[in-house]
Amino acid sequence: MAEEDKPQPPHTQAQIEQEAIRRMQAVLAGAVPLMPTLPLVAAAALWNRCGGWQLGAWLLAALLAPGLRYLLVRRYHAAAADAAGAVRWANEVTVSALLDGLAWGVAGMLFLVPDSPALQMLLITMIVGTSAGSVFVTSFWPLSEYAFAVPSVGLTALGLALQGSEGGVGMAIGLVFFLGILYGIMGQAHGMTMETIRLQFEKTALAESLQQQKEVAEQASLAKTHFLAAASHDLRQPLHALGLFVTAMRQRLRGSAHEPLADRIASSVAALEGLLNALLDVSRLDAGVMQPQRSPVALHDLLGRLGAEFAPLAQAKGLAWRSEGPEAMVDSDPALLETMLRNLLSNAVRYTPAGEVSLQWRSSGGQTVVRVQDTGVGIPPEHHRTVFREFFQLHNPERDRSKGLGLGLAVVERLGILLDHPLTLFSAPGRGTTFELALPALEAESTLATTATEGTADAIGLRVLVIDDEAGVRDAMALLLGDWGYRVTLASSVGEALSLLREAPQAIVADYRLRDERTGAEAIAQVRETWGANIPALIVTGDTAPDRLREASASGHPVLHKPVAAARLRAFLRHAVHAPQHGLA
Repeated sequence: MAEEDKPQPPHTQAQIEQEAIRRMQAVLAGAVPLMPTLPLVAAAALWNRCGGWQLGAWLLAALLAPGLRYLLVRRYHAAAADAAGAVRWANEVTVSALLDGLAWGVAGMLFLVPDSPALQMLLITMIVGTSAGSVFVTSFWPLSEYAFAVPSVGLTALGLALQGSEGGVGMAIGLVFFLGILYGIMGQAHGMTMETIRLQFEKTALAESLQQQKEVAEQASLAKTHFLAAASHDLRQPLHALGLFVTAMRQRLRGSAHEPLADRIASSVAALEGLLNALLDVSRLDAGVMQPQRSPVALHDLLGRLGAEFAPLAQAKGLAWRSEGPEAMVDSDPALLETMLRNLLSNAVRYTPAGEVSLQWRSSGGQTVVRVQDTGVGIPPEHHRTVFREFFQLHNPERDRSKGLGLGLAVVERLGILLDHPLTLFSAPGRGTTFELALPALEAESTLATTATEGTADAIGLRVLVIDDEAGVRDAMALLLGDWGYRVTLASSVGEALSLLREAPQAIVADYRLRDERTGAEAIAQVRETWGANIPALIVTGDTAPDRLREASASGHPVLHKPVAAARLRAFLRHAVHAPQHGLA
């Protein structure tokens, strides 16, 4: 078909803009009732230290913007009958966002308590988290994001700088950099959003042609993948540093009056890390870089641990818990198998309002079948395939985060294919759900169980080389590893590392993507060439792009994905204590 003969999509830029504003209104309609929560929480946390007319006046001002936004959402259909009306309505929302941003910016200037790092971190986390989290809501109309983020983050940075301390100035500079990163991500998000809407118009126009519909869907999927790959690395870097800082803060506040607040901050950071790690699991599986490490698995021990974890959760909901099965050995990757079963059990407990959750297993005919069964709401037959799609949640139309993200079964299905563990679903509405997982059984005499007890304590004075081009990550690593008793050398590049080293490091932790198109694997190789070939090394990466994941996996070094849990980092360093050293020191 000649180019001029192709049907042209019946849409204009004004129509696309109007549709974007309509979608923003739909998202705001669900979010606005929750917006007063943060000001109320902030005021409650600050009241004992900052209580008075100023805090009360601020709270009234901070609640005014969500109230105005609620009224705007209610009058959307009357105000946005055409494209011009929709733009006027969006500009009014932008004004309400500006008022909101000014209110939070004033809080960042007036209520940063210098002698309470926990309260400072709580307020900064609320401001930064709201700015970052609203990207996916405001990507339909970027002016509303800038109207909130610039005054809220900018005034907070000014308040920190005016404190005059080195820490305050450093955090102020960090917030300014955050605004720059947010601006770049917002531009990408808006471009992808508008492109997605445009593609939706084209898909509607070409609905009569199945092949053309398929091409449009593939383009939309590719756009989503490109956006996640571009944005994920930049989001993971500050989150990785934040997680390390929070771990160090919890250690220093342990036993103090601020410990519960630090625990709540850590819980929020862990929830955000869980979201990114779930996305990473799907990305790694799709990229084909997750390689199973098969070994004999004592199923009774594994399921016993999971039972001890989930039985209290089930009983807390008033559910009966049953777990039974014989001693059994199976051939699998123990970590990946545990992930599969944990996801299935988590869903069973989450979606069973009353009755029982059971975990059973039996061996027969060369295989062991594990059954996770519940008496929950059930799944209609027409959704037995769609429940394995990413982000699909049958019983969570309101997208309640406490009910998960819709990624658990997608990961389970992919891992089952990777490990060659067939998964079968039996379910009907009102009759509960049963998942059966078939595992290859092993004879007891053909298995060999080994345990490793070395590397269980920190080695005070262990020399650790950290190579990362992000200053915030280096500072966080220095603080955390120093608290653990390690001697840390920090470098932004391999050249700087080689110039700083005076003796062989006993462990190397390197970011994968370094400056000047260099990689962490190349940096490790150069350090080993100078100081010894067997220095234990770890690569950390914030990339989720499939080609980057394949490169990091192919390096031959263990890889951890940002944000790295402090416990996993500590486990690597403790193991390095007992690794054979052949340095040149």
